[in-house]
Amino acid sequence: MSNSPLYFDIAATTPLDKDVANLMNTINLENFGNPSSIHSFGQKSHNIVERSREKIAKILNCKSSELFFTSGGSESNNIVLKGVLEKGDHFITSSYEHPSVLGLTDELQEKGIEVTFIKPNQDGMLNALDIKKAFKENTKMVSIMYVNNELGTINPIKDIAQFCNEHNILFHTDAVQYVGKKNINLNDSHIDFLSIGAHKFYGPKGIGLLYCKSGKKVNPLISGGGQESGLRAGTENISSIAGMALALEIAHNTYDENKKNILELENYFIDTLNKADINYRVNGSNRLAGIFNITFFNVQGHSLLMNLDIMGIAISYGSACSSGSANAPLALLEIGMPKEEAACSVRISIGKMITKQDIDKLIKSLSAIIVRIQKK
Repeated sequence: MSNSPLYFDIAATTPLDKDVANLMNTINLENFGNPSSIHSFGQKSHNIVERSREKIAKILNCKSSELFFTSGGSESNNIVLKGVLEKGDHFITSSYEHPSVLGLTDELQEKGIEVTFIKPNQDGMLNALDIKKAFKENTKMVSIMYVNNELGTINPIKDIAQFCNEHNILFHTDAVQYVGKKNINLNDSHIDFLSIGAHKFYGPKGIGLLYCKSGKKVNPLISGGGQESGLRAGTENISSIAGMALALEIAHNTYDENKKNILELENYFIDTLNKADINYRVNGSNRLAGIFNITFFNVQGHSLLMNLDIMGIAISYGSACSSGSANAPLALLEIGMPKEEAACSVRISIGKMITKQDIDKLIKSLSAIIVRIQKK
């Protein structure tokens, strides 16, 4: 990738795997039948959908009947929150969740649902005991993201889910940044609902799924036909479903190799950054490998992003889902960072196609831009 534009924004989305693209193209051309039709064309498409569901269930270690295809993580989050919570319920979430959760809280409160927000600590993580202390008699559900999308910090989901289970409280996690990068065993967890988006692990955009543990009731967000066991109406996106299953299978089968590669690149990135004469700080601890939120002191994050973009290098300023905003990244403000420092922070995330030569170019470009900006 050294002679091409450099993409250091894997936490926002990933390029489509070539094998996944080839499979999807074949299905789009050859398997166009409606999965709900009873003729052979429809049944062939139906079989592709169900085989994909079974493949994903095996990887996540859950029942295929517990998986429901959606358009992505945002829809999955909406289905759970709107389909479970009712007037009079108490709902607990964090103050630095994805916009698809935080953006719903005003609507939930207008419906008579009490919402409690738990703040992360200075290291960018939530304390499971803080969540437990917020439990009330009418607490119905807790929703906490597995990995924060701006910081890359991993939350203690196992402990939080355990506390919820002990108090008969439903637990949902937005695992969009986690699944595909780390393995997960849903059968050996107390997670009731889990959201996934395929485009975070080299799968297609516009497809995801919602895991609903057997016996947990959710009212549908989209009504119509009986697709997805009545939970999500609409003709299934056959090629994208198959593409997601293959992308997850590839991620699962190459997990050890990818982990080793990303950790090596992460260490090289930090070593190279340390050798450069740059004043910086990595924000957050217990991070998912390859995701850095970095403060470059006295240099505006937006300026870094735009200057690097001109040079053909892509990084991020905050969450991709809030990229149109010039405000300082929410997660940084929530961990107590001064607004001036938060505005000098960017997110750099490393994918499997990145090389050490690419990192060299990034650091060299960063150094040149910072020197130029600070001389003004």
